[in-house]
Amino acid sequence: MLTGATGMVGQAFLLQRGEHPVHALVRSPDGRDWGDGVHVVRGDLHGIPDALFPPYPYVVLHLATKQRDTDGTGYERTNVDGTRRLLSRLTGDCRGVLFGSSMSVYGAGPHRGVKEDHPLRPVTALARSRVEAEAVITEHAVRTGLHAALIRTRFLLGRGDRFVLPAMVKLLRRGVQMGSDTVGCSVIDVDDLGRILWRLARRMVETPRPEQQAFNAAYTRPLLRGEFLGTVARGLGLPDATVKVRAPAWLPRALREVPSRRARALSERLELLTQSQCLDVSRLAAVLGPEDLLARSPVDALRSALNDFRS
Repeated sequence: MLTGATGMVGQAFLLQRGEHPVHALVRSPDGRDWGDGVHVVRGDLHGIPDALFPPYPYVVLHLATKQRDTDGTGYERTNVDGTRRLLSRLTGDCRGVLFGSSMSVYGAGPHRGVKEDHPLRPVTALARSRVEAEAVITEHAVRTGLHAALIRTRFLLGRGDRFVLPAMVKLLRRGVQMGSDTVGCSVIDVDDLGRILWRLARRMVETPRPEQQAFNAAYTRPLLRGEFLGTVARGLGLPDATVKVRAPAWLPRALREVPSRRARALSERLELLTQSQCLDVSRLAAVLGPEDLLARSPVDALRSALNDFRS
């Protein structure tokens, strides 16, 4: 059962489903070809029809979270209250819940090899809502005997990316590089993430003893800023950056204290672009096994994403 089916990760998950049937909660399903085996149910987290729940054992992939507060109403209603409503409706056939979270729950960087047991210190309203949603899911899973997997990613590449690669291309076209060549970031192609989510869902069905844990999801090796921009410049025929912008660690922290929405947004952007954002993924690698997808070169994944960007 899938929420957030129209988003970048939801679409990748559906592309990787093979013959598996999926029940998908969608607010506006019109105008899309969902393909055979996808049972589309119109609704949202505050209005969930009974038809959403399969009449056989199932796993929930919960991706329907609010990512941007464009209407100024905050994140609580969707990300926290909506998650509670979803959990309250799960039937006895549910085996577990996978939740699409984010590295932002760890707080301000720089982060170099941060593990899942790192203290959660969210600094933005969105990140705080993710921490609350994670806690709600974990508490429900422990109380009811369900599996729970909290999937924490940093940067997603590939089909449907409207933020990461477009932002880097925009900067390169201006001749600007944010951060030094050695700044690292954890990335993963969204199709690889879709494959990982399917493996974790299958594991929930096959593992009798319920587990509740977080998983960092990214390639084992981070993508360095010099590699990132050099690959993009060569792939798109753009000149190398002529201006390299660095920011001292205290500057984003100081901007967060300014009572201005624009200053806080600038603070977050500086942290993401000028400080390392690297995850330790050894826990997920151990679960996926010897043929894990995490060993893929992040540069190779970026080249593949450039093909999608060109088209």
